[in-house]
Amino acid sequence: MKPIAGFTGACLAWVLAASCGGSVEVHQVIEGAAGTGGTVPDAAVEASPTEAGPGGAAGAAGAGGAGGTLPDAALDTTPSQGGSGGSVSTPPSCEGLAPSCGPNYNVDCCKAAALPGGTFLRSYDGVTYQDNSHPATVSAFTLDVYEVTVGRFRNFVTSGHGTRQSPPAEGAGAHGKIPGSGWQNAWNEHLEVDAEALGAALVCAEKQSPTWSPKPNNEYFPINCVTWYEAFAFCAWDGARLPTEAEWNYAASGGDEQRVYPWSVPPQSTQIDMFHVVYGPGLHPQGAGSKSPLGDGRFGQANLAGNVWEWVLDWYAIPYADPCVDCANLAATDQRVHRGGAFDSSAKQVLSSYRHRSAPSDRSAKVGFRCAR
Repeated sequence: MKPIAGFTGACLAWVLAASCGGSVEVHQVIEGAAGTGGTVPDAAVEASPTEAGPGGAAGAAGAGGAGGTLPDAALDTTPSQGGSGGSVSTPPSCEGLAPSCGPNYNVDCCKAAALPGGTFLRSYDGVTYQDNSHPATVSAFTLDVYEVTVGRFRNFVTSGHGTRQSPPAEGAGAHGKIPGSGWQNAWNEHLEVDAEALGAALVCAEKQSPTWSPKPNNEYFPINCVTWYEAFAFCAWDGARLPTEAEWNYAASGGDEQRVYPWSVPPQSTQIDMFHVVYGPGLHPQGAGSKSPLGDGRFGQANLAGNVWEWVLDWYAIPYADPCVDCANLAATDQRVHRGGAFDSSAKQVLSSYRHRSAPSDRSAKVGFRCAR
């Protein structure tokens, strides 16, 4: 097994199923915003996930073509494979990367999997959260199997993009069915000045286990300590976009199965342990896909629960906007949504139905992202 290089603590987190004494469930729920550097109050106010900002939805991308239907067992694709709309080139983040994700470190970290369109209930699992009044419909889309890794993000930093010297173009990274969802030039001021400054900022707080290092190391771990702006800029540079909140929730819920956890079979199973998810006090980030295949969702995505929270497109607001057909909340508030829970989260925080949020300029070792295509 590969330990996390440079990480210390009472319990060392291993990439494969680490237990540190067995399954841990902590029921203190953090529903507050993580401050700069990822500081979260020990006692935080919980809000029902169903009372939340307008969920988003998905446009067709990659496999399946525009508006196409896909089988329940989603088609796995590499980012260099397109759907019926034609092929696309290898994303720049994937250039020169050796396969190093998954439990045996031998799977392409740039792997993506297609999801069929459909209708489901946002922030509903039929067990803990039972408000079924917020349906959403999403179009077919493709979502990265793994969180964006350090190796992929290093290619981004090395390119010099995602900085004030080389920001995304106005409108880049837009959802094809959501007008106004692309990059705005007003956001350029929230980027670091240059690649050197960006690299330095990614080591946001050493005690929190940042995965970035100035020289290649931990390349198969999820990148963390990224702001929402940097996550958006990366996806746009990589020929992709951030998923909307509804897309992300749809993937984690297994679409209309409304799974309690991404791996729940049957859907209302509440089984959770350290063989399915990286969560619980005293842990650190683990390799992307380390809990595969036991922890995978219905459509093939890994680590949708635990490891790192994942930024999505939407601003956080309560309640959800209805109706929702390929929608996202673009009305600015003071926080953006991230979902899925982190390596130190409670069992409740890694539910498919749970929401969290932070200011978009915040950095936390608990927060990363993945891209939609």
